[in-house]
Amino acid sequence: MRNIHFIVNSLSPNAEKAHGQIVSFFEGRVDQTSIKLSKYKGHAVELALASISEKADIIVACGGDGTVNEVAQCLVNSNVKMGVLPIGSGNGLARHLRIPTNIPSALEILGRCDCKSMDVGKANDRYFFCNVSVAFSAQVVRCYDQMPQRGFAAYSRAFLKAVSSFKYSTFELEEHNGTLKSTPFVLLLSNTDQLGYNKTLTPDASLFDGKLDMVRVEKSNPLALSIFMFFAFFNKFPPFTRVTREQLEEVRLQSSAKELKIQLDGEILELDTNTLDIKVLHKALEVIC
Repeated sequence: MRNIHFIVNSLSPNAEKAHGQIVSFFEGRVDQTSIKLSKYKGHAVELALASISEKADIIVACGGDGTVNEVAQCLVNSNVKMGVLPIGSGNGLARHLRIPTNIPSALEILGRCDCKSMDVGKANDRYFFCNVSVAFSAQVVRCYDQMPQRGFAAYSRAFLKAVSSFKYSTFELEEHNGTLKSTPFVLLLSNTDQLGYNKTLTPDASLFDGKLDMVRVEKSNPLALSIFMFFAFFNKFPPFTRVTREQLEEVRLQSSAKELKIQLDGEILELDTNTLDIKVLHKALEVIC
């Protein structure tokens, strides 16, 4: 007996197409199928909580990483399984799990219902499933939020805008190796090998190893950082750039600023604290992949 609920981001250009193919694929295959449309930021959380109260066995996030994050927030350490139908833009988590963006192929994976227990990141009181970051990448996402369009072209424009508006902050990092000072251009902790669009700064990251992969690039001259960004676009690290990479289970970041702006699974958050405690929860979410 299976009760599968689909939460579809109605703003996705493929939402209507996905709706029809879901109905066609699962008709007669399961006991109950429910399709709900997420219409605004935070709505998928409300719908997922309602589906849990309605005894859903599986809840499928149909959208990009933002929709996945909202649905998955509700399912951590629960018995409800999560599925992903990637009809968003970046689709970082789906790409890491090798879930195709082709809707019929993704539905075939959901139909088989093969599950794995994946790791979940936690930043203060918020869960994340792809990555969390401060410094330049957070500024890119902040600029992207201000763009009227979505997609890779909008990310490119946001990137250029962030180059001219980014300001450095100093952080104190407390981890298993001790405490250090950092003025980072890049400070990213990732649970996956994806930033979206098949771009990565953490090619060895895994959802199943009980570790977060941290990448840190310190403040440097504009030429060196420009070369770094050029190589990073092609998923490579230039050997002459100061890049620190390590795996860890937890870290504390304390900013010199009174308030902290972070990027979490593609969403910009402004915290009323300058301290960020980040850790990994091993095998905390059941996902169909």
